[in-house]
This record gives sequence, structure tokens and C-alpha cells, in this order.
Amino acid sequence: MLQTIREKSTSKIFYVLLMILMMGGLLFFGIGDYSFGGSQPYVAKVGGEIISENDFARRMDENRSRMRQMMGESYNARMFETPEFRRQLLDQMIDEELLTQAGAAAGLAITDAKLGEEIARTPVFQTDGKFDQALYEQLLQANNMTQKQYEERVRRDLALRELPSQINATALVTKADVDAFVRLRDQLRSFRYITLPIPAPAADSITDEAIKQYFDAHSIEYSHPEQVSVEYVEIDGAALGPVEPATEEELRAYYETQLHRFGTKEQRLASHVLIEVAENADAEAEKQAKQKIDALAAEHAAGKAFAEIASQSSDDVGSKSSGGDLGWIEAGTMEPAFEAALFALEAGQVSAPVRSAQGYHLIEAREIRPAALRGFDEVRAELETEVSEDRRIQRFSALQDQLYDSADQTSGTLEPIAKAVGGEVKKSDMFARDFGMGIALSPEVREVAFSPEVKEDGLSSEPIQLGKERIVVLRLLERTASKPKTLDEVKDQVQAVLMSEATAKAAKEAADAAFKRLLADEPMDTLATSLGATVVDAADTGRQGLTHDAVLISEVFKIARPAEGAVANALVKLNDSGYALVQLSAVVDGDPSKLDDAARTAARDQLKQELAATEAEAFRKALRASVPIKIDESKI
Repeated sequence: MLQTIREKSTSKIFYVLLMILMMGGLLFFGIGDYSFGGSQPYVAKVGGEIISENDFARRMDENRSRMRQMMGESYNARMFETPEFRRQLLDQMIDEELLTQAGAAAGLAITDAKLGEEIARTPVFQTDGKFDQALYEQLLQANNMTQKQYEERVRRDLALRELPSQINATALVTKADVDAFVRLRDQLRSFRYITLPIPAPAADSITDEAIKQYFDAHSIEYSHPEQVSVEYVEIDGAALGPVEPATEEELRAYYETQLHRFGTKEQRLASHVLIEVAENADAEAEKQAKQKIDALAAEHAAGKAFAEIASQSSDDVGSKSSGGDLGWIEAGTMEPAFEAALFALEAGQVSAPVRSAQGYHLIEAREIRPAALRGFDEVRAELETEVSEDRRIQRFSALQDQLYDSADQTSGTLEPIAKAVGGEVKKSDMFARDFGMGIALSPEVREVAFSPEVKEDGLSSEPIQLGKERIVVLRLLERTASKPKTLDEVKDQVQAVLMSEATAKAAKEAADAAFKRLLADEPMDTLATSLGATVVDAADTGRQGLTHDAVLISEVFKIARPAEGAVANALVKLNDSGYALVQLSAVVDGDPSKLDDAARTAARDQLKQELAATEAEAFRKALRASVPIKIDESKI
């Protein structure tokens, strides 16, 4: 299958495939991406291999690109430049290298057949649910990646996943394990509880003196943030006016340059049967392969369906399950011998045995799609849109160049920049480092506005890219320093904090007193009446019980099982300042014997997944403990 894909391809990938690999959990990394040699600079050394500075920088760039696309205008590059983030990324790369080395040491290898299957089942390469070779080629070519490069990356990523999948496959779950799991998972508990009322301290219990003391001790927490306003010049591609429409002559000239897009070569809907034999095979292997393909040709001549022959006998694992289907094949994309035979057939015909670099083929041409060309009038609207968009982009690019040129030559004022791009100098409202309106909604703008160069030195900023077609240059206009708030300004806030603390303290004291009474064997009903509360009965409640507070249920299932005929009392902390008194009276384990086959299988799969995750983490830690890892902290 791998060779078939390669023979039928000439084109396709980086942006699209970057998304594919990210969405599928694949990562562009691998031992082949690392640099070797003991004297080379490195960020980390894992055993005998290194993670170079270039490897680390490239991975950082990939993460930035992914997060920028996910977060849009809220993306802030500084969020992903922190030491914590960089260390987390390096640890991930180290773990990947450890897995790569462990897989190689274990002899795990990715066969061409498995690689071909992985590529063939990638949805973006499929049309109507089937692998589309032409689409595969177009995506690769459009993104400047060769098939060999893509296949090598997918092979490495498959190898990375292979060892964890082997660990998962070998996770052993016995019948006794499943039974124990079900007994716990389906356990029911019967209990009664009182949600204790929360005391409400009187508002006048918080004295002015207490408020002042708290404010004096925490005054640093109450201040007006430092604020700035900026003047700025912006170019926004989305706000550019309409461009000059293309003339008839320009559209026709553009059409002539795009004929390759609007025309299709002749195509054949093909199937094949492959008997693999190496191109340099010895005479005996060649003879056996030829005899086998001749026998299959004879079976077809005798009336056996081609798809049945392919499903039973083809060596192409990527197509045999679909009766040898290769999809639509365009002229000029196949190995010459294969293509010559295919395009010599009429619809419905099957070729004589054909020798290729892979082996021997029988080829069936199921349908023929003639070459076609969409006429100028048919695509005129599409051409007009493309020319207008191209001109708009050119216009934006020209303004961008002018902005960069003038920004390099300007100091002290933004007027020359505004004049160069035909814009105006605008002014923002005051905004803080953490939030602003208008242009300051952008985290990048706030970050730059508060940078030492702009805020302290009064310099104009470098051009700031806010989007694909949005750039701004700014300069400090006004600045107000952070200043403490007065007690009068924050008195209500401080009072609320003190009230909350007083409430929490009173609630804890009341809960402890009530629990002491419960432990002294005071009946729960009597206790509830005296507290003005209600006893709630929760019989046969499961772990996912939805009719009671989730925190309460979670805590109840942590209470030790009571002795037969006895109850277990507990004080449970709820959210906020709330508490509950609980009396647990009965615990009934789940019954594994009541599971049908499907439910037992589901329970086994769930337990196996959790066990595999635990074992995989233990394996990762063991690798880290057994392989020398050296990190150059100065490079992180």
C-alpha cells in the first residue's frame, strides 16, 4: 500500500497536516528530528541522544501556532514564554524521546502495511469515505511536503504510540478484579443527614475599629491599578475599502494562467490485485509470484468476481478489504507500467498480469471519466472574487511595508506613520495592565503598552501583529501611577470580607457543637428540631446520586462501613460555609452476578483503561529513573 500511495502521488501538506497531526494526537517530533554528536549544543540529553536548541525552538513555534489559532485575538504570546510552560514542554519532549528509545530497544517497528493503513484511513485524505490518492497528492503539494517526508513523520509518530498501546494491550484484568470493581462502583449507601443552618452574624458585629485594623494590615491589596493611554496608528485589512474591479481582459488572462485548476485529466476508477515480489527478487521468488498471478487471472477468466479475488488473495492490505479498490486515478500519477496498462483498458476490462516495482498486478478499469475543462463563463464569478481578494491583499501588503518602513524612521511622533499609510493617529481611553476597552482589549497591546520601552522610555512600539491582517504601532500618551485606595473607598469591601470570615467561624463552631451532641447519642430528629432543621432520608443512594448535594455524596462514600446494626456518624464540610451531620446506617455492595455480558465487558474495559493508564505512568517514571537525563537549565 505504501508504494501504491507513493506511485500515485506528486503533491500535498504542511498547514493541513499540522492540523491533522495535532487533532489526531500526533506530534511532529522524533529521533530523526534530533541532532547527534556529543559536542553539539543541547537543551537536554536523554541517554545518548540530544534535544537540540533548534528542536526545542521548533516545538515552541508549533505550540505558539496552535494556541494562536485556538485562542484568536485573546492569544497572548507571553503566556507561553513562562519558565513553567517551557519546562512542561521540555518534559514532554524528554518523555517522547524515552518512549522512542524504549520502543527501538524492544524491537517495535512500523511496517509499510501499517503505515499505509494509517494514511489511507485519515479522513482528510478521503472522498466519500474512501482514500483519494489525488486529494492526498494535492494536499501534500499545496503545503510543500513530499510524500516521503510525510510518511517518515507518520511512521515516527506511530512508533511513539506503539509502546503505550502494547502496554495497554497487556494490562491484565481478571474476573475477580471486575467483580471487586463492580461491587465498589455499584455500591449503595443508606444514610440520614441534616444540612445545618449557617449563622448570620449581625452587621453591627463588625466594628469600625476591626475594619480599620484589617485595612491597615491588607492595604497593599486595595489600590487603584497603574493605567496608561496610548496613541496609535492601525491598518486593518478587513476595513480597507473596495478595490478596483478587474477588466474583462485581466480576467481572461488570469483564467489562462489557472487552466490547471479548472481542468481535469482523464481518470479511471480502478481496482487491482497485487502479488508482492521485490524488484530485485531471485528467480525462484519471481517465478512463484508470476505463477500465482497467472492462476488468479485464470480464476477471473473462468468467471470469478474480481473484487472477490482481491479480497481473498491481494497482498495490498490497504485495498483488499474493499475488493482492491484504488479510487479514481488521474493520468500521470502512477508508475509507468501500471498506468500504461490501466489506461489501455476499456471500462469493465481487466488487464493481463503487469510487473511493477511492487510485484505483479491484475488491474480492473471499472469506470472512465474523460478529461474536462470548465469554461471561462462558468468560473467568471470565482475569478472575479480571487482577483479582488488578491488585489486587496496586495494593497494591505503595500500598506504593511510602508508602515514598517516609516516605523523604523520615526521617533517622538506617530504622524509620519499615519501619513505613510493614509491613516490617522487615534487615542485610547485609560486602561490597566489586566484589562482595557477598544484597542486595549488586545492582550498584546496591553503587554507592549506596559513594556519598559514604551512606558518608561517613551519610545514608539515595534509594529504589533494583532491578526492576520491587522497591525498597530503605539506610543504612550498618558500614565497614572498605581495609588492606594482610601479606607472610605473600600470600607464596604472590607466589611464583606470580615463578615464572611465571621460567618465561616460561627458556622464551624456551631457545627462542632452539633456534632458533639450527635456523638453523645442525641437522636438526630431531636437535634434537627432544636436547630430548626430537617432530617433528610437518603436510602439506597449511589455514587452518582443526583438528588443530593454532590459534595455530600462524595464525602458519605468516604465514611468507613459501620458495624452490623450500628451507625457511623460524621460531620461533612459542604461548599462555602455549610456543614452537614450524617448518620450512615447501611452499605450494600454492587452485585456482579447481575451483569449481562455487555455490561461486564464495559466494566472490564473501563477498569482495563484505568489500569493501563496507571501502568503507563509507572513505566514513564521507570524510564526516567533508568535513563540518564541531563538538562541545560540556561537554555530553557
